[in-house]
Amino acid sequence: MSNLLLILACLGIGLLLQRSSRMPRDAASALNLYVLYVALPAMILTEIPKLTLDQRALLPVISTWVVMASTAALVWLTARGFGWSRSVTGALMLVIVLGNTSFVGIPLIQALLPPEALPYALLYDQTGTVIALNTYAVIVAAWYSGQDTSWRKVSRTIFTFPPFVVLLLAFATFPLDYPHWFTYATGRIAESLVPVVMVAVGLQWQLKLDREHLLPLTVGLGYKLVLIPAIVFAVFAVLDLHSVAAKAVALQTAMPAMISAGVVAMAHGLAPRLVSTIVGYGLLLSLVTVPLWSQLL
Repeated sequence: MSNLLLILACLGIGLLLQRSSRMPRDAASALNLYVLYVALPAMILTEIPKLTLDQRALLPVISTWVVMASTAALVWLTARGFGWSRSVTGALMLVIVLGNTSFVGIPLIQALLPPEALPYALLYDQTGTVIALNTYAVIVAAWYSGQDTSWRKVSRTIFTFPPFVVLLLAFATFPLDYPHWFTYATGRIAESLVPVVMVAVGLQWQLKLDREHLLPLTVGLGYKLVLIPAIVFAVFAVLDLHSVAAKAVALQTAMPAMISAGVVAMAHGLAPRLVSTIVGYGLLLSLVTVPLWSQLL
């Protein structure tokens, strides 16, 4: 409960600061950069060495891509069935497929699951969602907005993205014991992730509802927060997967739309009002739906 209250308090602070005329317009961007370049890499270096490298570690790596691929196919078929425009389809292919497994997922999993679940949640995020943001999202945004992109640009983006570089470093040095001063420093820096990221989310929160997009909004949120996690929970139940890794994966699939994916969509002119509404309402609803899903675990 204390972790959930911290999340809500920092979110509320972000919402209040959003209304302040003294806050710079790029304040949220600056906080996001701190999280991506400092706090998240520090958390990776703190938590990944705690992993036990067995078959459980494969579950989040495989699951994240299976879930994203299945969701993309479902969204594409739905958009085609309803005859939605390229702009709306492209927007949904980004914000429904890519979940907020970093900025919202990590704080909520810290609040709702045991500490040993965190490394598996990070694996799900860093080996799946983060890579997809820098590959799949770039390609989809370029395709649906009529632009072009090169594989060289995509590859460069992936292998210069700080959290992914640090993840590779963490695995490369996995057998080594980090010195105490180093683990102490990364641990303290990692603790700043939750408050900073939730303030940043509050600063970017938009809840303006556009009636024109009511149907794709409803369908998108239903898929993201209810249908997809329900399918994953059902599959895990049938396969009798009840490990802490499975719980981390299941809860990550229930996270709302990724804010960064929304930024990519809006930057390419893909239904920006719809995107901001899905991100805003998805975040609000996830503060209720994700704890409810966790009760099933």
